[in-house]
Amino acid sequence: ILENTIIFVYSAIGSMYNLISFSGIFVLMFFAWLISSDRKVINWRVILWGTALQLFFALFIFVVPAGSQIFLYINDAVVKVLDSASAGTRFVFGRLALPPGTTNEAGEESLGFILAFQAFPAIIFFSSLVAVLYFIGVMPKLIKLFSRLFTKLMRISGAESLSVSSNIFVGVEANMTVLPYLGGMTRSELCTILAAGMSTTASNVLALYVFLLRGQFPAIAGHLVSASIISAIAAIVMSKIILPETEKPETFGVDVAPHYTRESGIMEAIIHGAN
Repeated sequence: ILENTIIFVYSAIGSMYNLISFSGIFVLMFFAWLISSDRKVINWRVILWGTALQLFFALFIFVVPAGSQIFLYINDAVVKVLDSASAGTRFVFGRLALPPGTTNEAGEESLGFILAFQAFPAIIFFSSLVAVLYFIGVMPKLIKLFSRLFTKLMRISGAESLSVSSNIFVGVEANMTVLPYLGGMTRSELCTILAAGMSTTASNVLALYVFLLRGQFPAIAGHLVSASIISAIAAIVMSKIILPETEKPETFGVDVAPHYTRESGIMEAIIHGAN
């Protein structure tokens, strides 16, 4: 009886925390509404579709069995890529690159955690990897997929949806994908771009978090990738409540292709990414 009671109490506490987290979405949106620049012109289509998309992604990833498998696959893929980066780092720096508590093939023990020789090389590696994915056309297709989804469902401009989509996968360089349109953007569009930049995690920083936390949190990579997608959508919702669109965006309802200067070869792409 005592064991069942303890299980029931823990279950009730867990459910309460989940309810608090869920209600927090709407509490934050309410505070954003309170400080909105113009509550009368808020585009409720953006708010409703944005909230629905967040809930859909969360349910698909954490409740639907197929979504959970994709989540685990993404987590394993990121960890394997990071392991490749770590192997290269050990090849270059030897014992200095060994994480705490590990030994290499020669039996040498780690000297402890050294940021410059263990974490920073992973950032450089992932930056080069993203540059290669850009070069072979994988990254532009992924970005365009999310961009079209945001443009069609939430009816925001093509330029801001493209920038938000880019922020899911890369860092501040995401704004370069809409460089030709930045000068003519409305205040609401610029607010969305800034919000997305502050709410998502760049791939190279994601690699650093995974490197530091995967020992304590094995599924950290999958959680960070899914959080980056959901946070990008949340950024659109919050920015459009705080600073709703009152002008006519230049690229409203238009699919915008990413602005990208392609390197002459894959080695040049790797070097530029590392730089």
